[in-house]
Formats: sequence, C-alpha cells, structure tokens
Amino acid sequence: MSRALLVQPPLLLHAAYIDYPYFASLGLWQAAAGLRAAGHQVQVLDAFAQASSALLRERNGMIRLGIPMSGLLDKLPAQAPDVVVVGHSPWLRATAAAEELARLAVQLRARYPQAVLVLADCDVGGMHYIEWGDPERQELGFDYAVKYEADQQLPKLLKALEEGPPPLERTLLGPPGEQDLDETALPAYDLIDMQHFQRFLGRCAAARPKQEIFDLAPPLMAVKTSRGCVYRCNFCTSNPWQRAGQTGKAYRRHGLDYLMHHGALLKERFGITRWVVLDELVNVHPGHLEALLDVAQAHDLQLDFPNGMRADRLTEREVERMVGRVQVLSISAEAASERVANEVIGKRFDLEATERVAAWCQRAGLRLVIHWMIGQPTETRSEILLTLQTAWRMFEAYGAVPLLQFATPILGTELHKTATAQKLWTNRQDRDIGPLFQGQPVLRGVDWTPAELWAAKRVLETKVEMWRPRKVIMNTTYICNNHCVFCATGNRSDWHGETDKQIGFLRERRLQGFDLCDFDGGEPTTNPDLFKLIRAAKDLGYQQINLTSNGRMMAVEKNAEKVVRSGITSLLVSLHGPNEEVHELNVQAKGAFRQTIAGIRHARPLCEKLGIDFGVNVTLTKINAPVLLEYGQLLVDLGVKLCNVQFLTPFGRASAECQPDPGEVAALVMQLIDQFGDRIKFQVINLPLCYLPGYEEYGLSDIGKLQRHMIFVSLDDVNLFDYLQSRRRHEDKCKTCLLSTACEGFYFWPDEWKDEARQKFGD
Repeated sequence: MSRALLVQPPLLLHAAYIDYPYFASLGLWQAAAGLRAAGHQVQVLDAFAQASSALLRERNGMIRLGIPMSGLLDKLPAQAPDVVVVGHSPWLRATAAAEELARLAVQLRARYPQAVLVLADCDVGGMHYIEWGDPERQELGFDYAVKYEADQQLPKLLKALEEGPPPLERTLLGPPGEQDLDETALPAYDLIDMQHFQRFLGRCAAARPKQEIFDLAPPLMAVKTSRGCVYRCNFCTSNPWQRAGQTGKAYRRHGLDYLMHHGALLKERFGITRWVVLDELVNVHPGHLEALLDVAQAHDLQLDFPNGMRADRLTEREVERMVGRVQVLSISAEAASERVANEVIGKRFDLEATERVAAWCQRAGLRLVIHWMIGQPTETRSEILLTLQTAWRMFEAYGAVPLLQFATPILGTELHKTATAQKLWTNRQDRDIGPLFQGQPVLRGVDWTPAELWAAKRVLETKVEMWRPRKVIMNTTYICNNHCVFCATGNRSDWHGETDKQIGFLRERRLQGFDLCDFDGGEPTTNPDLFKLIRAAKDLGYQQINLTSNGRMMAVEKNAEKVVRSGITSLLVSLHGPNEEVHELNVQAKGAFRQTIAGIRHARPLCEKLGIDFGVNVTLTKINAPVLLEYGQLLVDLGVKLCNVQFLTPFGRASAECQPDPGEVAALVMQLIDQFGDRIKFQVINLPLCYLPGYEEYGLSDIGKLQRHMIFVSLDDVNLFDYLQSRRRHEDKCKTCLLSTACEGFYFWPDEWKDEARQKFGD
C-alpha cells in the first residue's frame, strides 16, 4: 500500500475573509481517514496544529493562519512518501496565496522527486466553494487534481497509481458515491496534535481580526453532520459537482448512532464539548436537527451554527431546545421581497417564517441573527429598501441582529453565470472573493449603483451598532463667555447646574450601563464644579470622558494643564473661523479668537503627550462657509488631526437667516475632505447623508446620536436622536432613498413649519 503525506498549508488570505478558514483542514482529516480505511499508510502535516500555529498579520492587509511557509517546509518528514496530497481550500484561490502554493509545489517536487503530487479540495461541503479546473492544476505544478469529496476519490486514485498504468485524466471529480455517509470513517483526529490545534484556535480567538457571530475560544471542534443541500439558491456553491454535470445524492446525513459515537469520541478522548456545526443547511431534513439536539443533550454539548438555518423548517420546540445550548441562532432570510427571494434567488421560501422564528426566539430568550443579501440581478431600489427596512424592523421589534452582505458571484454559481452573461460586473474578481461579501459590491444594478449599495449597508449597520444608549451629554451650565449666533442652548437662562443632583444622575445612568460621558454647556469651564463632575464620572467608571469647550479659559497655560490633567480622555475645542473677523462675528465676543487659538496651542501638545484625544468643532454659517478651505489650512498649521464639521440645527438661538444652503456647503465640505483628509480626520454632523454622495462614511457619526442622552441643566433628559428628529421630516425624495433606514430626513425651521401649517390648516 502507498505511503501518503497529507499537507494542510498555511493560509494567506485577506483580513476581510468570509466563512471559517480556521477549520480548512477538517476535510483533510476526513480524507486522511478515508485513505487509512483503504489500507494506506497516512501521515498528516497540518500548519494549524503546530506548537506556534497562530493568526499572523502580514503586509497589505493580509493575514496568515498557521505557521510561515518556511516553518512548514522545515517540518516535512525525511522519509519520502509515495503521494503528497495538498489540501486546496477556497482561501488558496486568492492570487497571492495561489502564487505561494505554486512555490510550495516546487519545494515538494525538489524534496520528493519520485512522489506524485496531488492537489485536492478535501471538500466535505460548504457555502463558498470556488470552482476550478485542470489549467490551474498545471499552473500550480501538481500531477493530479481531485475535486469535491476527496475522502472517496483519493483512495481510488491511489489504487489506480499502484496498479498502473497511471490515469490519463489528470483532474478527477469526486461527486458523492453510493456509500452511506455513516460508513465513512470519523476524521483522523489522532493524526494531528489536538492540543496544538486547540491552542491555534485560542490564538485566533484572541486576535479577533474580524467580527464573528460565535466565540472561537477552545476547546471546540468543527463538525459536519450532513453534506449537501436540496435547494439551489443562485449565490450558493453547495453541491458544486451538480453544477459540473455530475450525478449523485444532493443531500446525505449522519444518523443518530454515528453522531452519538462522534460526540463520545470527542468528549472522552479530547475533552471537547462544543461543536461548530458547519453543515450547509442543518435543518433541511425534518428529523436531523432534532437528532443533533438529542446528541447535544446526551453529551451535554454546546452547539454553534454559523451557516444560517431555514426559518420555514424550524419548529418552536427546536428553538426552545436550543436555549442554553446555542449561543446564537442564525437563520437565512436573504430578501424581504417575495419576487427576489423566490424568483431571483430561487429560495422557495415562506417569508412569514422569519418573523415567526424571531418571535419564538424572543420569547425563549435565544439570541438571533438574520442573514440578509442585497444587490441581486434585477433587484430594484424599492426591493432593496424593503429588505433594509425589514431587517431594521426585525432588529427593533425582536432584537434580531441583521447580518447584511452583497450578492457576490462566486465562480461556478448561477449568480456568476447570470452576472457574466448579462455583463453586470463592475469589478470582476473570481479569486479573492473574501473582501467582496461585506466590503465591496461588484454588480451593476437596474436603478442603483454599487456605491449606493455600499452606503446603504454601512448606514444600517451603523444604526444597529449605535442603538444601545451608552453616552451621557451633560450641559453643566448655560453660562458662557461667548454669545454664538447659532447656539442651540442660547435661549436659556444663565445658570449653573446643581452639582450633587448632576452627580446623582451620572450615577443612575452608570448603573443602567452608560459608559461614555461628555461635559458640555454653555461653557463648562465657567462652572466652578466642573472638575468635581469630571472626577465623579471617572470614579463612577465612565470609560470615556469628553470635555467640549470654547478654549478661551485655556489661553492661560496653567488652566490648560489643569483641564487636560483633570481626568478627561478627550477634549474638543470650538473654533468657528480661520481668522479673527469670521470667528468673532460668529461667537459675538471680542478677543475670543486670540484666546481660543492660544487655548488650542496650549492644550493640543499636552493632550498628545498624555494620550488624550484632541479635536476641534466648527459650526457652519453663512459667515464662515465661504472661507472653509482657509479654515482647513489653519487646522493643519495648528497640528489639529480631528475636526467635527457641524451644520446648524433649528434650536436655541440658531435661525434660518444664518444657515447657508446645505447643498452648496456640502460641496465645500467634500472639497475640504479632498484637500485635507490625508492629514485631518473629518466627521460631518447634522447633515442628511444624501448631501454627501460618495462621502457618506464621514456622516455616519451623526447616527451615533441614537446612543446619546442629553441632560439639560434642569436635569431634563432627552435622547439626542429623538430630540433632533422633532425638527426633521422626510420629503418625497426620501421614499426611495436607500439611506432612509437611518436618516430622519431634512431639518426644518419653526417659521417654515408655521407657514406650512398655516397653508394646510389655516390661521
């Protein structure tokens, strides 16, 4: 019998990878078990199961899983094998990784000149298989290629090589055979160092290069309890052999006895009581999920299901049984439009089931995430908006976190064929698909652009992220040494807040989970108890404490040092013009410009020295908007690296007379970003995102008002987003805007509202 060496190479992949590459070698272990069962001598060299295996950061936004390639070469066995099988996971399709794989083939050829080199998918089913063929095998330098299920096809290849003559066909397909899935051997766990592999997973968990929907902390094991799927969604690569014209069962599952034995082995031999179930669709068969839950109950297992289940095949009993065993339930809805879901994607789905399952999870106390997809061929703007609105509604009503991705044409899928035939590509990438799903739409829409799609996704995700209230903005006083023409609190009586009551309020909010604090005014440095308030916030455990000031008191250097060392973690200074004339016309105070500039010069270097964030605020008016680019140059000269550009809101002393045209000024703001954005981080506040096409990212911080509660000097408490919303409205253009899920529309001024009301209702 042959001596076979199976190699899982380290993975070089983009940091925005999709799916779960930490478990790429699962199929290799399964193939090793298949070869051993056929009587071959098998050795496994797994880059993920070495003493130093980890997640390593590389240049150009890439990461490496495992060990460096040089380390893998050092560990090649001295005794030459007859056959070397290299696991060919989808992550090795990226250009940089493929080039490295070709170099590995050269090294293997030099080390073992008589050995047959085989490139094998070692595929046991998955969502993101990437189709490939014989030209790539030749390009990479391998003798043979085995596609699809290597645990059945590799023994056939080795038998043919032993008996001769060697097969003329160099790329061999391995669709499912007639063998019952329960007749396959368990993965060859004993051929790898399980302790090293678990430590590798722990290091990946600690690195957290990207957000995962479940915890990677060991001990755990990825397990396949079924293979294949009976559905044919256009974006999915499940059952790739079917798309290649091969026959075989679309779906097979392990029985209860097999799973019980599997659970006992992992628990008793390796101490593993947590399974990451990587089935394409674990609940495709009515009884399979119930059987798996029986196994979990018998062995006291925790379960994770990264790939979304179908909501229309879940029962309330199954949801209830998962409580306490499943960290988070993942279901796949894809689209809220029936036409898109069923006619375009081909999901054949009961859309009402999504809400039904969400309600069950809420009642049972089970966390839920829902997979949504936007950007399908023929999908219209209104259909995309329906999905976005539904995703938000499900989050708001049931706490179901939306996981939104772009329709990405993976090579071999129906979506890829459609995109190619209809010439929908804007940036064709067949190899390195990882960054596309979450970060880069590549298809052209019928009435939307990829840029609009990206912005819509980003806006919804930001709103979800900012939904939990966590920041207190406390007006410590209404007294101020400026008299700004636009001040939102400028129409209130001048008085300081009651310090003890304010501290009591901070304590109450901290107990409710608030951990960010911003002291504002008026001018907070006029309040003699400001530092007492800051100390109280620090003692109460607020993680970030910001002070917003006009900076005039800090014109005296010792005052600046006292402010910076008071316990704050960030300082924002309001500067409303690039010169004395413009600034002082806005703030209505002689000498203010000189003092504010001096305050910045004193505070900024000290903040940088102590690791305290420093920035400036500017509120745009008809006075300073024309000289906005001069303002940017002043910030550069002052060494300022953060600037909040604020548009007027119709509150307090502000009036429509001092507001510049938002559209015209937005164009200036985008010029400001273009000219100075490489040196200054800009955030745009109080501006509807539709004014910033292509620059929406700069306006996202505005959505953060959802998590902010403003506390007035009177201790009246308002959610800042809701408070500002009272002076905002949607217009006709908002009805089809993909950003409307997180934008409350345009600001209107009180006089404007009165005129409209008079026209509508009369005097």
